[in-house]
Amino acid sequence: MIDSHYPLQLLLYTVALHRYLRWRLPGYDPDRNLGGGVYLYVRGMCGPDTPVVDGWPCGVLSWRPPTSLVVALSALLDGGRS
Repeated sequence: MIDSHYPLQLLLYTVALHRYLRWRLPGYDPDRNLGGGVYLYVRGMCGPDTPVVDGWPCGVLSWRPPTSLVVALSALLDGGRS
């Protein structure tokens, strides 16, 4: 999943969620209101016998990007206006 750039996709979706919550949730605080993401790639998992690589079962990606990265990328994608 790392080789297929899923962390980048997760980061971009997190930025989109951050921008949405900032607009829609009064008192929004990304440290409090923004979590991470989990990808479950079902074709990569095979039940209890799923191989584990570097402590993670194959087909599973879980990550909470640092808030500062999410905010900075959001500002970059907004042309530096946020």
